[in-house]
Amino acid sequence: MRKLLAVLTLFVMISCQKETTLSNLDEIDKSSFLENTFELNNVPSVVTVVKESGIWKLKRNGQNYIVKGVAASKSINTNITNYITALKSFSGNTIRTYSVNEFTQDILDEAYANGISVCLGLWVNREADNFDYDNTTAVNQQLLNLKAQVLAYKDHPALLMWGVGNEVDASYTNLKVWNAINDIAAMIHTEDGNHPVTTMLANTLPAKITEIKTRAPQLDLICSNTYAPNLPAVTSNLSTAGWTKPYMITEFGPRGTWQMNPEPTRILPWGALVEQTSTEKAEIYRSSYNQHIKANFNNGCLGSFAFVWGYQTHGAVLTWFGFHTTEGRTFGAADIMKRVWSDWYPANRAPEIASRNNMTLGGQHAEDAIYVATGSAKTAAVTASDPENDPLVYEWRIVPEGVAGPGGVPHPGISGLIGTNGNATVSFTAPSSAGAYRLYVYVKDNHNKVASAVIPFYVQ
Repeated sequence: MRKLLAVLTLFVMISCQKETTLSNLDEIDKSSFLENTFELNNVPSVVTVVKESGIWKLKRNGQNYIVKGVAASKSINTNITNYITALKSFSGNTIRTYSVNEFTQDILDEAYANGISVCLGLWVNREADNFDYDNTTAVNQQLLNLKAQVLAYKDHPALLMWGVGNEVDASYTNLKVWNAINDIAAMIHTEDGNHPVTTMLANTLPAKITEIKTRAPQLDLICSNTYAPNLPAVTSNLSTAGWTKPYMITEFGPRGTWQMNPEPTRILPWGALVEQTSTEKAEIYRSSYNQHIKANFNNGCLGSFAFVWGYQTHGAVLTWFGFHTTEGRTFGAADIMKRVWSDWYPANRAPEIASRNNMTLGGQHAEDAIYVATGSAKTAAVTASDPENDPLVYEWRIVPEGVAGPGGVPHPGISGLIGTNGNATVSFTAPSSAGAYRLYVYVKDNHNKVASAVIPFYVQ
């Protein structure tokens, strides 16, 4: 059945190329037919890292391959087919996972059927989670466990490379972790000569990179999860450390919740953080990619993974990152990624809320530190637009700060507080219990696209 799906997918892709018209031109990635697809023949891909004319390149079956990727949230497991099909439609060519689990086979199979490659994550235990790298028995057992995972998936045709560990350097002190990473990489090279091996770091501090260079020479490239404030320093950090192999950015996006000190006005007196609108976030993805990823393709960068495909199920503010809502609507950041990957926008783009100052609660903005009385009557408003002037519907929600919904997903909102929903202005009743809350507005078009804005407030 999988082979049949793959053949049908290829037939549709070829047909689309032959029948391109002005009406669907905006959906076509003029460069993606080679880079985003590959021959569906169930033969393992041969992926190499090579240096040509002084420039590092990733090659898949002999063809240049720039990673246009996304990091997968656990939420994609709820509908793997839809999320991977969506990635293809936005001109992405690679998805990154973090561990091997019961969904791995389906992700690989769906990726293959859609011409998507997979950077397959192998979970490596972290000192921050109380794993002891001085415990030789435990370290050896981990190596054996990972070997079994490598043997299980090394011949899958969707496999692009192995990602050994995610941020094992988070709050670590034991340098032996890099020796363990090297042993894992060496094992993979022995068992699988077709795919490169990397590890994903929390940052690129030069002292750390120097240590990795010495202790883990089996790595084919280095990767870092680096967000907007730290992206400019990546190349200089690697240069300072004397790193001579290529690299990738395996998570990127807006400033993280853990990076807010340089923006004190976005930290409210009760500790809540002011979130950007979805449109503001989208522009961060654009500038990050164009200025610090694409600009370094001739300087050692092999590509990147935007964070996070799906919706977030962990973190201080669950809505901070994510290309989708829990209902499957797509934010404008996905439109931006299609643009930077392919030079084309999709035929229909998401609604826009240009600035967080476009949303008010009682005439105040998010950074005004808004306090309201329990049970008081309040009003809020937002100004939104749509690139195609689609009709817009507004959904307002009040969510308790730091509280997730069922299953750890973003909270669906407290019932009974919002008056008449659906418009750009809303009347609501403040919660009866004192504490911190967030007022969200989701602006939806009729093409499954959405924009969002939020104001934190405190009930007293």
